[in-house]
Amino acid sequence: MRIMLVGHGRCGKDTSGEYLASVTGLRFAGTTSKYLAKYVARQLGRDEADVYQTRHADRDTWHRIGKQVRASNPGVLIRESLADGQIIGGVRDHEEIVYAKSVVDLIIWVDNNRVPIDPTVEFTSRECDVVIQNHWSLDELHHRLDRLAKSLNIFRG
Repeated sequence: MRIMLVGHGRCGKDTSGEYLASVTGLRFAGTTSKYLAKYVARQLGRDEADVYQTRHADRDTWHRIGKQVRASNPGVLIRESLADGQIIGGVRDHEEIVYAKSVVDLIIWVDNNRVPIDPTVEFTSRECDVVIQNHWSLDELHHRLDRLAKSLNIFRG
């Protein structure tokens, strides 16, 4: 099974991916930001680890460079991610989510009303198969992810 987590910046995609991996045995490859980092670093002439650490502060730069990387091939970052695991996340462009529907089994929108709407996300939860609410505690998020994994018959506890 291939699962993609999407949503606004800092909504809980990484937290959800890491947790799902821990209870399902599927590998979390990280979000596409992890794979975009090498392109951003190359273009800015900086260290990959350094640009990754400052990605939230440089969101507009990352979005611009990501658009350039995906211009001729919207699925490039998704394919790189899926080569490393069955759980991925973080796509931004509408073309990416359209491509994702052809290569992943389930797209999960992580909804978090504690974070601002991210203008770099060019689609909404309507494009996704499932919405996981992350408005409360970490325990509540884990409980919801457990229930989802059990309903998909991939929960290993």
